[in-house]
Amino acid sequence: MVVEVLPRIKVCGLRGPEDLPAPFPDALDAVGFVGWWRSARNVTPEQAARVVAALPPRVLPVAVLVEPFPDEAERWVRVAGCRAVQLCGYATPEEWIGFPVPILRRVPVDEEADDEIEAWTGVAAGFVLDHPAAPGGTGIPVDTAAARALAARADCVLAGGLGPDNVEALVTAVRPRGVDASSKLERANGRKDPELVRAFVAAADRALRAAESRR
Repeated sequence: MVVEVLPRIKVCGLRGPEDLPAPFPDALDAVGFVGWWRSARNVTPEQAARVVAALPPRVLPVAVLVEPFPDEAERWVRVAGCRAVQLCGYATPEEWIGFPVPILRRVPVDEEADDEIEAWTGVAAGFVLDHPAAPGGTGIPVDTAAARALAARADCVLAGGLGPDNVEALVTAVRPRGVDASSKLERANGRKDPELVRAFVAAADRALRAAESRR
């Protein structure tokens, strides 16, 4: 059985509590921690755990991992205190049946996206639509027409180049259930700018409220 969990507004790639504005935005309901050595946002599960400990209980901490083995992911999640995992890169759903926390499956918006969603339906709790250029954090927007078709058939969070200046237009174009931003909320070296985070959350909340009112 898949546990229901789908972020509405997620900020990914946190490296420390200083990445987030204070007070914590009410509409921000999920944050992501990248455990991938090739990313400028890479953190250890121990580093993530220190941030998780300071989060409001209502906020979902997500481990964002690239092609981990299930046992590696389980250890990362346990040490960090994350309550969901986002799987990026190659993975087969059969290996992840029964994983102890909900799975968000990152899906590159390309010609194979439909098959990927079909394969993971019933195993993943939802899908993160992102640009196919890399496993994440590219800052490149997706093909909005293709993403909109995918978001119409499954519970999807939109990622890929979202920021305060474009999230409202992209939500209108794609109609996702939620949004996920990282690189466009940074000032340098993979560090978030708290004011950009605050502005993004406010703009995303407006956009999603408007979209929800039209459903």
